[in-house]
Amino acid sequence: MLLLCTYDLRLGKHLSPKKRSAVADLTLALQPAILLLAIMFSMIPPHEVATGVSTGTVVDGFTVPVTATEVSTTVDSTVGVTVSYGIDFGIIFGVLTLIWLAGVAVTALYKIVSYLRFVHNLKKSLMKCDYDASVPVFKSPKATSPFLMGFFRAKIILPEKPMDEGELELAIKHELIHHNRHDIQKKFWAELLKCINWFNPAFYVFANKLSELSELTVDEILSSDLDHTQKKAYGGLLLKFASAGTGSIFCSELSKAASNLAARLEVIMQESRNKITRKEKIILATLAVLVVAVVGLSIGICAAAMPEDAGSDLAPGETRIIEIDESKTIEIYGIEQEPADTYILLPDVGEKLDEDSVTGDIPTRGMYLCNLTKDEDGNLTFENVALTNGEMLVMAVDYAITISSGSEVEIYITPNFSMDYSNTDGNGEHIGVGYILDGEAVELFNGFIQEEGIRVSFTVEEAGEYQLYVANYSAGMQNYESIEVEID
Repeated sequence: MLLLCTYDLRLGKHLSPKKRSAVADLTLALQPAILLLAIMFSMIPPHEVATGVSTGTVVDGFTVPVTATEVSTTVDSTVGVTVSYGIDFGIIFGVLTLIWLAGVAVTALYKIVSYLRFVHNLKKSLMKCDYDASVPVFKSPKATSPFLMGFFRAKIILPEKPMDEGELELAIKHELIHHNRHDIQKKFWAELLKCINWFNPAFYVFANKLSELSELTVDEILSSDLDHTQKKAYGGLLLKFASAGTGSIFCSELSKAASNLAARLEVIMQESRNKITRKEKIILATLAVLVVAVVGLSIGICAAAMPEDAGSDLAPGETRIIEIDESKTIEIYGIEQEPADTYILLPDVGEKLDEDSVTGDIPTRGMYLCNLTKDEDGNLTFENVALTNGEMLVMAVDYAITISSGSEVEIYITPNFSMDYSNTDGNGEHIGVGYILDGEAVELFNGFIQEEGIRVSFTVEEAGEYQLYVANYSAGMQNYESIEVEID
């Protein structure tokens, strides 16, 4: 809209009204195409955007996926989990959407009610005229100027102000040209765009420009078949009915306002020219380049705004908090997640611990105690368990492992990435590993585990009753093939 208004103001004066009107009609027709393009981009399923060392933020023991609208991330040095800070654009966008919809509703309602009231008042005063035309002709004392109205059933309305036969013929020809060019339908479409874009001044300027060009184009077409005397008579007819208008934006009036009469009279009296001059070709070519550039830039901005990876049903700005339900499945990234075959969910195999029994920056809300078993080599193991986001597997032997001072403890964790939701961002799965002593958690490792697994070891400085833990800090389910503990 802004491009057209600027173009018409600077370069449009070098083109005939018919060519300027064609450019405006093209701009009007581009609107549904651009809307369709925007809808197509919005239908592309976005994916979560990877941000640093984690795919989410731990909130009350559950991981909230990081959304594309969160403006900054920092790493908490205590826990090592990505914590997001910034404006909640989801709420802001929701409020702005409601304001926009309210504006559309109010603007559209006002226009519809005004037009219906205008039609209702006009119908009471209409008198059919016996005039042979392709469109019915009526007279009304409420009309101050001849005009065309009706989206589906067009009709020409004439004022009671007397006109001679020549003036009547010119007035009806004028409105019939509007009818043949579908100017009423164009006005309705332009007003619809104004309702949708009620906050954008460019659409108001464009609607006024479209109406002005419509009249200039009809003047150019009609006057091309008139001689000099008839042109003077036509100009006099415009002056005769120059007024403030009948009162509806959905009508095409012969002479709606006196403000643009000078330009209209100049168009009427000039010699008609149908060939496109060299200057006009250059101007039209310039416009074509500008349109391609603007549309291309718009498409580029839309494409850049979309996340690169696809495959989720989460919309941009949507945040989903995951909770475990009775079906033992969760859904995140648009993928239903279940444990791998023969694997057991942690709540089904572990004993839920009181979240107040442990202190520390860990997801204590999802702690489950599991007993380690000894393998053939005498090492403590735990196998085939699945942790959902925010859960912590606490390992012990009858609630604790007695470890003496100076002992070397090594924890070897082997993940199972065979599920299609595993390692979705390619960085591995985010976990935390540590121990609990006297109710206080000490984190030894916070980062990502790859398919080959990791070893976490530490030297016991203080003898006591220990519990070891592995916590799921990612935004989805994790499957562990085995967790082995060696104590020397």
